[in-house]
Amino acid sequence: MAGKFFAKSGVVSGILLVLFIFSSFVDCSSANTKNIDSERLSKNTSLLSNRCGYVLDKNIIDKISKSYSKVNDRIISIDFYVSLKVADRPVNGKLSFGCFMVGAKESEASGLKRPTAAEEISQADSGGRYARNVVWQRTYEGAGWTGTIAYVNSVFGDQENLKVPDYFLVCPNKGKLACFSFEVQRPRLDRRESDKIPDLLRGIVFLK
Repeated sequence: MAGKFFAKSGVVSGILLVLFIFSSFVDCSSANTKNIDSERLSKNTSLLSNRCGYVLDKNIIDKISKSYSKVNDRIISIDFYVSLKVADRPVNGKLSFGCFMVGAKESEASGLKRPTAAEEISQADSGGRYARNVVWQRTYEGAGWTGTIAYVNSVFGDQENLKVPDYFLVCPNKGKLACFSFEVQRPRLDRRESDKIPDLLRGIVFLK
């Protein structure tokens, strides 16, 4: 009887040891993944400030789960996936920036009157099969700069309105700052929630 007891105990101990090793491996892998993400985030926030002239404050940095960047035809695109608390629930979305690699492009545009966010959307959709419906446009005040923000949640085409993911475009008045956007991935926003998004994006600072 004692032999069977110790045999069973040995099996149990072996199982616990395997579980412990597996758990340690998972924790180690998670830590390594976190370190890789942190390095990527640091690289992309540095790219954002050096090339696009924006800085994300701590309130937004703490809400980022992952980030990506790429260069295509001298344009740098940077995406940050964030989770914002809107009203009583979290809202997941993508914060996207794009800017020229070459500073000459910025200086050429710096003296021109900038289109508003709604005008940017209209120009981008001009001549296309579908056009985005701007629900509202408002004055936007960032940290160190001002501009406009426009909100879209549907498109019109083929004689009908179609729902699209909630989308916000922010365009600064400063010539050398490019517009940036926030696209909600889930859930869909109600009117009260869409009104709160501009305040939650004010942690995007203009680098003087």
